Amino acid sequence: MDSRIDVRGWIQKHVHRGMVLATLFFCVGLPVISSQEDALQRGLNALKESHFDQALEALTIAENEQPENPRIRNFRGIALMQLGKTSDSETEYREATRLDPKYEDAWRNLGVLLWTAHRLEPAREALLRAIALSPDDSFSHYYLGRVQLDSQQYAEAFRELKLSGLQLPDDPAFLLQVAAGHVALGEAEEARKVLRQLSAKNPIPAQAAQAALLFVALHDYVQAIELLKAASQQEPQGDTAWAYCDLALAYLLSGNYEQAVPPSRIFVNLQQARKSGPVETAAAWSLLGIAEARTGQSEAAIRELRQAATVEPGNEQHWLNLTREMMEAGRYRDSIAATREGIAANPKSYALHLRLGAAQLAAGQYKESEAAFRTLVDAGDPLPTSYVGLAQVLLREGRAEEAVSVLNAAEKKIGKSFLLSYFLGLSWDRAGKRQDAAKAFREAIKQNSQSSEAHLGLGKAALALGQVDDAIAELQEALRLGPGNVQARRLLSQAYRRTGNTERAEEFAKASSDKPPVPEGDLLGDFFLPQWQIPKQPHAN
Repeated sequence: MDSRIDVRGWIQKHVHRGMVLATLFFCVGLPVISSQEDALQRGLNALKESHFDQALEALTIAENEQPENPRIRNFRGIALMQLGKTSDSETEYREATRLDPKYEDAWRNLGVLLWTAHRLEPAREALLRAIALSPDDSFSHYYLGRVQLDSQQYAEAFRELKLSGLQLPDDPAFLLQVAAGHVALGEAEEARKVLRQLSAKNPIPAQAAQAALLFVALHDYVQAIELLKAASQQEPQGDTAWAYCDLALAYLLSGNYEQAVPPSRIFVNLQQARKSGPVETAAAWSLLGIAEARTGQSEAAIRELRQAATVEPGNEQHWLNLTREMMEAGRYRDSIAATREGIAANPKSYALHLRLGAAQLAAGQYKESEAAFRTLVDAGDPLPTSYVGLAQVLLREGRAEEAVSVLNAAEKKIGKSFLLSYFLGLSWDRAGKRQDAAKAFREAIKQNSQSSEAHLGLGKAALALGQVDDAIAELQEALRLGPGNVQARRLLSQAYRRTGNTERAEEFAKASSDKPPVPEGDLLGDFFLPQWQIPKQPHAN
């Protein structure tokens, strides 16, 4: 009787269906040693027929007869794994590797078992041992690739999968992982190719949501929106609230603000109809409020954002969204009052204390704003924002030297940053110290060479110092980075006039303004969008 279990064709049919039976296949080619070993023969035959209870019974007898035979231990591990007894299976595989440290099959099987249990690091170690013993083994490379994929070590994963030479799965779950890997590695076209392949496979809702999120990461909003539209048009009894949430988010992220409003409203209605909890309901109101804010419906936006903060007052993000829109609408006193409400519900919120100082600054309440920012500075703020806020208050009050002192102290405490260097340049400029201002602006440009305002500051300082050619170069760069920078045009007009180039001076003078906006930095930030929603995925059989 031929005791070889020829199942290599079988693996090609079944391994990529999510069925991890690879451990069975690795006993290929092992002959029975003698006719006296009837128990081992029966065990092998039962394994071949997938009768795992019978196999275990026979192999247990064989193990009692030959306790030092590592191959019997390996076969018992196979049977135990298929019976769902993973702990006992692991014990058998480890005993097989102890008895024969060069037994490649046992190392490979152990690695696969550990991968299925999502114990990725020991699985990687076991598979690496198998590959060291058999560098050309396809299955060891394949499963090491799957381990690396689960570990999000994408470059290594793709390398191992390629080395395996096996035909890769095309199920949606695997394709999602591969697409995520290509996105992480910046391989946009490869990611799109895989996502299009996935989209054609009628993915379940959870997979559609994940695929749409990856399309968004690629700025391929059309594909994301099409996926989510299809999901939102499922049967009425289906739970599609998540799809309307994600659809609205996709529209917002793509800049299609008007289109974001209708699905946001549907999302709110669905959450209310379902009597969802405060977190879900607040997210719906927040999304609608942000969509309305983006379309200029400020009063409606404030109303909806207020609803979000009322439903879930313990979430600082809802108060930050509300007060941001109030400040955008010029309702500074309302913003101060709402911020105080938010602080009452979230007394330890750094962001809300920062917002209070910003709102008071915008309202012209400089004494109160200074106190708010100093509280954060004195508490040892590790971020530059509160120092910048305090510096802005001091500059508004004409206390430029004090602003310099605050920002210098911040640099010593938390290190250099673009914001600190930029505002230090502004402060030195207001104090009339042009050389120091130029030095600070150069440091800011070193931190962020794409800042139009930093180049503007350096150009202005250079012009004041009589360094006209340097000033023109910096102001031209400021204008290149910010074509709408009116102050840069006005200063370029002055600089060219000093060189005697009246034609260029007039050219820039025509597009300038005597009252350019003074850049003050952004203490508000953007809205906090609700999280992308991934519906629950049914448990695989």
